[in-house]
Amino acid sequence: MSRAAGIVFALLLVLGPALPTAWAKGAGGGQALRPKLEGQALVDALKQGGHVILLRHTATEPMTPDADLFDLSDCSTQRALSEKGRSQAVSMGKAFRKLGIPVGQVLSSPYCRCQETGKLAFGRVTRSEILSVADGLSVEEKSEWGGVVRKMLATPPKPGVNTVLITHTGSLLYSFGLSSRPEGVAHVFQPNAGGTAIYVGMMIPEQWPALAGIAAE
Repeated sequence: MSRAAGIVFALLLVLGPALPTAWAKGAGGGQALRPKLEGQALVDALKQGGHVILLRHTATEPMTPDADLFDLSDCSTQRALSEKGRSQAVSMGKAFRKLGIPVGQVLSSPYCRCQETGKLAFGRVTRSEILSVADGLSVEEKSEWGGVVRKMLATPPKPGVNTVLITHTGSLLYSFGLSSRPEGVAHVFQPNAGGTAIYVGMMIPEQWPALAGIAAE
């Protein structure tokens, strides 16, 4: 069993029946979940806190490093944020502050591109293995992995703030079949009393500074 799969199964022993059994997928590569709120209305909801933002890391360099040299502790062996991606993250953070969107816990995949996104945008990250790359898992393992991510999306943040989860394409696809394009896309959920999460809406990186009325970096 892979290391990633081992983490999943360990969590399944704890979470057990609380996990949903399937995720929604749209036809033709789209997503079945449709936004309830968009633009300023979504910002207004986030200003109240109580949401979980599932965020894919911002834009990366097009080249892929040699997989044989990969080392999770060495950023030079991983696909890195591009200058555009760094600018997107900085602009996002500035927009959140100007818009008055309160951020509590920021959890990130251990991959450098996710952690850098979080640090540039929010000034801090807490490493979470569950938000890591899961491409090497089997179909069954991916479904189980997605269930664990859904459990995170259904976990309410502390009162008055929002939780941010920074991750990769896989977590978006395996949890709810969410659109993973463009890089930096954010999907917003609201945990409810039933132990599940309601899909609220999505934002792409350029929308944050535009709504805040600030120039992108």
